[in-house]
Amino acid sequence: MHFKIKSASLIAALILIFGAVAFFANESTAQGKTYKIGDKGPAGGRVFYDKGNSDDGWRYLEAAPVDQSVKSEWGCYEKSIPGAQGTAIGTGKSNTEAIVKSCGEAKIAAELCTAYRGGGKSDWFLPSKDELNRMYMNLYKNGVGGFVGTLYWSSSENDAGSAWGQNFYSGAQGDGNKDNTFRVRAVRAFIN
Repeated sequence: MHFKIKSASLIAALILIFGAVAFFANESTAQGKTYKIGDKGPAGGRVFYDKGNSDDGWRYLEAAPVDQSVKSEWGCYEKSIPGAQGTAIGTGKSNTEAIVKSCGEAKIAAELCTAYRGGGKSDWFLPSKDELNRMYMNLYKNGVGGFVGTLYWSSSENDAGSAWGQNFYSGAQGDGNKDNTFRVRAVRAFIN
């Protein structure tokens, strides 16, 4: 009888151990999810870019599921914004931070993105010129993401009077006066 109690205790201990291992294995699998272009991201938007590694603390870019504005200025017309000239993928966040820090105008494109709290996340930003183009190529052209075939702002400043935007109807990128009103769609970077 004493032997059976030990066996029962051993079995119970093994069940607890294997249960804990299974729980942590499932947890790490959920956190290590791999996303494909067009997949729904963790904040409810659509994944439009995968750089293939998590250098710099991010791997994927996700576009918000809705526009943050249908008619917003870029802001600070005729004022150059130091640090907002990045056009490459991966520069949208720093551009946005520079705009919000240096511009000071309310309801401008960058400020609307940083104020957005979609999916319970607070790390949204205005995409750079190249990030915006990837949204167009990987989402809009495939009928994903609820975009409208019109002009959208990027966070990339061209000069004191203009910034880069993209026409989602034609795909053309060009500079527009910062006091023009375009649509705004926020993005966020994440690992998984």
